[in-house]
Amino acid sequence: MNRFSLTLPALLLSTLLLSACTTMPTSLTITPQLNDDTAVNKIDSDQSWTLSSNDVRTARYLIAISSGEDVATLINESASSRLLIESSLRNHWLKQGVQFTNKNSESHEKYEIKIQLIKLLAEVEQAAFSHESDINVVLKVQLSSDKTTFSKTFRSHYEQKSPFSVDIEALTTQLNTQLSQLLDQVVQDSEVNAKLLQL
Repeated sequence: MNRFSLTLPALLLSTLLLSACTTMPTSLTITPQLNDDTAVNKIDSDQSWTLSSNDVRTARYLIAISSGEDVATLINESASSRLLIESSLRNHWLKQGVQFTNKNSESHEKYEIKIQLIKLLAEVEQAAFSHESDINVVLKVQLSSDKTTFSKTFRSHYEQKSPFSVDIEALTTQLNTQLSQLLDQVVQDSEVNAKLLQL
């Protein structure tokens, strides 16, 4: 009887862990949301900018879950994170009054905004009864004209130790939160706004 009462919880735990593994998604889409409550700093300038982005990440997946010596479980992006970030920043800058033009514009002086996605990754170390999450987001913004160049790197970091197995939905929410907070840093940055007004 005692042996049965000890093995039943172990079997239930194993079943829960196995079911969690089988429902693990292979990809997901991030959905960054800039804070609408933030006061928009109006940029009144005649400068027209081109906007481009590139992805220099060494890892193109969004989540890596490791458990001891086992091969890590990787969850990829189902849509381009780089393009989602570029679109989010463009939309906010348009609200600020920034003017954009295409790359083929015949303007005499070129004004360019380049966004570089350096890191966007949630790393998880899964133990038997707990897990540790470490999220890092790194983005570089570069503004340049024919005369000068300005660049600034923005970082967001989050780590937490929690009981039980990792909750992918909660981890995705936190990844979105970290990215959204970083994008808010970019659009609120006084140096970036000053350069957008006059580079």
